[in-house]
Amino acid sequence: MIIIREFTLFSTEHFTYILGYAGLAVLAFYLPKIFKFNIDKFAKISGYFILVEKFIELTYRYIVFNEPFINLLPFNMCNYTLVLAAFMMIFRSKKIFNLVYFWSIGAILAIATPDIRIAFPNYSNISFFVTHYYIYFAVFYCLKYFKFIITFDSLKKSFIYINGIMLVLFPLNFLLGTNYMFLKYKPISSPMDFLGPWPYYIISLEVVMIVLFTLMYLPFRKNYIKTK
Repeated sequence: MIIIREFTLFSTEHFTYILGYAGLAVLAFYLPKIFKFNIDKFAKISGYFILVEKFIELTYRYIVFNEPFINLLPFNMCNYTLVLAAFMMIFRSKKIFNLVYFWSIGAILAIATPDIRIAFPNYSNISFFVTHYYIYFAVFYCLKYFKFIITFDSLKKSFIYINGIMLVLFPLNFLLGTNYMFLKYKPISSPMDFLGPWPYYIISLEVVMIVLFTLMYLPFRKNYIKTK
């Protein structure tokens, strides 16, 4: 029997999820150091695990909740960032890291205002938080264990590529009747409510993205100047 309870945004339970899954992510982050695991093998295992886990989640949602297949494609920002994060860990890819580092900012919004309606212990709820926290686990893992750094060029490419994806998804949403990257309408009860009506909130998001990407780059600015 599947237990289904309604998820309540900003409830005590929601904040418990945020802290609880953050704790699990921190624990996983330090496992290689505590147990002297090979950092490359551990990264690969985590990458394969999260790809399988995401596939199971999407299959579960399709079979159990009858969600349309067209809505389960990995075109939301967090989904393709997650897939890239997994490949980043599997192949120890610095090029992918340059994108995932900046695009990971979207996971914060998702965790703070999750677009889910079902509470724990439903599998879709568990997978939602596990996959979103994995993005940050992977980013910090690469920073600490692989010693990856960010350059200004990676900031520019991240911004250009994300806009290229948006240009493709914008007409695709109207063609398929989807709302990938929330380009067609805003999610319910989210910070986007303060960014204006459609389509002006998309322009506001561009400005916010530039500001956030710049702030994320600042810790690496001195390293970039030294290499100039």
